[in-house]
Amino acid sequence: MKENIIEIICYTDPYCTWCWGSEPILRKLKEQYGEQIHIRYVMGGLVEDIRQFHDPANGIGGEYWYKDVAAHWLEASSRHKMPVDERVFYDMKNEHFSTHPACIAYEVATFQGEIKAHRYLRRLREAASIERQIIQHREVQEALALEVGLDVELFRDSIESGAAIKAFHRDRLECRQKAIHGFPSYIVKGNNDEFILNGYIPYQTFEFCLRELSDNKIKQKEIKASMAQVLDFISRHQNVALIEVTTVFNISEKRANEILAELTSQGLIKEKNLGNGVMYSITPSILTCDPLSGTCSL
Repeated sequence: MKENIIEIICYTDPYCTWCWGSEPILRKLKEQYGEQIHIRYVMGGLVEDIRQFHDPANGIGGEYWYKDVAAHWLEASSRHKMPVDERVFYDMKNEHFSTHPACIAYEVATFQGEIKAHRYLRRLREAASIERQIIQHREVQEALALEVGLDVELFRDSIESGAAIKAFHRDRLECRQKAIHGFPSYIVKGNNDEFILNGYIPYQTFEFCLRELSDNKIKQKEIKASMAQVLDFISRHQNVALIEVTTVFNISEKRANEILAELTSQGLIKEKNLGNGVMYSITPSILTCDPLSGTCSL
């Protein structure tokens, strides 16, 4: 890693709803600080076997675990504002549910490059959280891998060879060594110092950590909430929620909805109802946008 880069290590799980709820904050960090920070994901393995899993704090466990988790997702969504479709757990109520296969699938993706791996983790989260897909199933994992440009044959080989499972075991060992017991958790490192953060962390806390670790030398990019900038953001990230727009551009829901409605009416983006919310994606076209000048052209 380059000198003076601040590293944010995210201890996570593809099924973790508060990790899904933290996506707007992580996206804002990358938009705001760019190459000055490096984000690394470590898979924690939230649930090995739902039949032995108990979370008294959130009332999860027992025969009707799927109802408990569904209710937890809805309650969390009302707070973090990312959409969810809790019905996926009713779809899985008779399955041997474990989050470990999805964690291992992410490990497979890391063997094909960090950029694709990060994109794949986002697709795993989307598929589980809002698309009602069962991401512990191999066929779903492979379909998502194909979507983000992973080599599916290599994907299969990495699972069958045991390499991905070994990587997952290393991640879980790191969690134990760092005393990470809940997700999301973070270690923010730089300048021979670090902060340990547990749970859902507001953007302002990360901002404070980055300033402290850089001796106030880290620079923020100016982000303007223009239509061109929002369109560029959506085009780069492909699937975007309302809360991601309000968070990244630091604008109200009302203003974000106005911009998104105008982009939709112009046919530049499309909206899709998913779960208890809406996701926005770019309309396939030859549109090019210059976020610096704030202009788009065909």
